[in-house]
Amino acid sequence: MKTIIRFTLLVTILFPLAFPPQTTWAETEKIFSADKQFIDNGDETITDTKTGLMWMKKDSYLNIGHWLNWKDCIVYVKKMNQDAFAGFIDWRMPTLEELRTLYDVNKINSKQLGYEMIIHIDPIFAPKGVGSIWSTNTNGVYNAVGIVYNSGKMFNSKRTDKARKGVRPVRNASN
Repeated sequence: MKTIIRFTLLVTILFPLAFPPQTTWAETEKIFSADKQFIDNGDETITDTKTGLMWMKKDSYLNIGHWLNWKDCIVYVKKMNQDAFAGFIDWRMPTLEELRTLYDVNKINSKQLGYEMIIHIDPIFAPKGVGSIWSTNTNGVYNAVGIVYNSGKMFNSKRTDKARKGVRPVRNASN
């Protein structure tokens, strides 16, 4: 009986020392971009303090390893909602105007993987993703548009085109 009491006492004292409580995100310091526009939320999301938008830190290419056409992007975003990515189910494809808010010629994130294209978005986002991101905006029956993060210019491509393209889902951070 004394052995059981000693063991219980020993475990009660040493267990908390060996396995300290985990720090939650709310208890950690927020990581800001150099200009304080973006916050890394520590859950694979980035919040833009200027627009109130929450972006996925990684684009679709970095998450699944291949480029997507416009229709595949819709499916990808639906999957992120089904999986409740970062605890949210209201992810969507960004508008052209929302994509433009990420482009900054003075910032360099990285070069597009396997290509010479420099991606001009904040380095707080995961590096080496796609250089061209689809938007929800369409142009006629067969085309859709997006942003090329090398130049900040809009591209207009067939919805079936996936060469070096993907999506960076977004949501309103206040929801």
